[in-house]
Amino acid sequence: MSDSSILSSMVNSYEAYDAETTSTSDTGSATSLGNEEFLTLLVAQLENQNPLDPADTEQFTDQLAQFSQVEQLININDKLDEMAGDVEDSENDIDANSFVGLTVTATVTSMTIDSGSVTPGFYEVDEPAEVMVYVYDSDGTKVATLSQGEVEAGSYLISWDGTDDAGNSLDDGEYSYVVMANSGDGYKEVKSYLSGNVDAVSYQDGKGYLVINGVLVDPDDVTTVTPSSASPSGDSTSVLEYLGTTVSSSYPIVQVENGEVQGDALGFSLTAASDVRVTIYNADDEEVETIEISADDTTTGENEVTWDGLTSSGHVSSDGLYYYKVTADTGRTSIAISGDVSAITSVDGTQYLEIGDTGRLVSVSSITAVE
Repeated sequence: MSDSSILSSMVNSYEAYDAETTSTSDTGSATSLGNEEFLTLLVAQLENQNPLDPADTEQFTDQLAQFSQVEQLININDKLDEMAGDVEDSENDIDANSFVGLTVTATVTSMTIDSGSVTPGFYEVDEPAEVMVYVYDSDGTKVATLSQGEVEAGSYLISWDGTDDAGNSLDDGEYSYVVMANSGDGYKEVKSYLSGNVDAVSYQDGKGYLVINGVLVDPDDVTTVTPSSASPSGDSTSVLEYLGTTVSSSYPIVQVENGEVQGDALGFSLTAASDVRVTIYNADDEEVETIEISADDTTTGENEVTWDGLTSSGHVSSDGLYYYKVTADTGRTSIAISGDVSAITSVDGTQYLEIGDTGRLVSVSSITAVE
């Protein structure tokens, strides 16, 4: 073989270098010529060429130019691959700040501990159920079991103090959780979706999380995004955004379930002690029961009366929602209620806010103040 044909063969080998490098990087072998190897072999071939059949100068120059062009193309290809990788990384890097002011829906599966403070989790159930929440660290090890007890259909925040089952404080970081609900046919995992306006962005360990109703949401878990003005009622506040806020309403709602009145006694306030009449109505505005209270049993300020859930005829009231009115012979009365929204309860397709642990419900339309 002449030296010119050897050089041509070396150029052809170098042209295959880029493709072969990719395959050999996976196998750990090196069967193709790199830049340094090519030059070393080239010099060796020139030093040992047949003096009776030396390489043609013009052909040799052309092939060296070809080699230079191949090297430049490979360098350009490597640069393009690098640029493509940068573009892909940029596309995958979601800017959390771009969500602020928008309405999003996202899956919620984690809580974050930061300097001992824990962001709440979230879940919702479609029917009454016994709920358990299992918390896991970044290694997938279960660290805490949170019993939520028996809950009604609705949406709930998960409160956690950041300790494990042994009471030890856990390190700062993100902890995933799984919600299991038993509605009578065994425990099943509950997938929860949180919708609401993105109020702010909170950075934990350099990563931005969306703040929705006080819950931190990973931007990667967002499923839909809409402008806030797209709210069906024209009001950007969705019912879920009231979770964790303090609201006031002049119309508390009483719920009867399984024949029992849920929550505390019926509250009311008076400007003066007086004979009082508490009248209870069903959802059809029909009078169900009237409770008479003597002035001797009332006082200026806060008062309360217990309703046993029976009608005036002594029958157990049907399950459902009821409201009440208070009238006094002297002074003014008020049945206004105020407290933290602890849950969202759905009754006959309508969502109501549950006030603390009072058992009282209020409709969004009756809210007079929000803090």
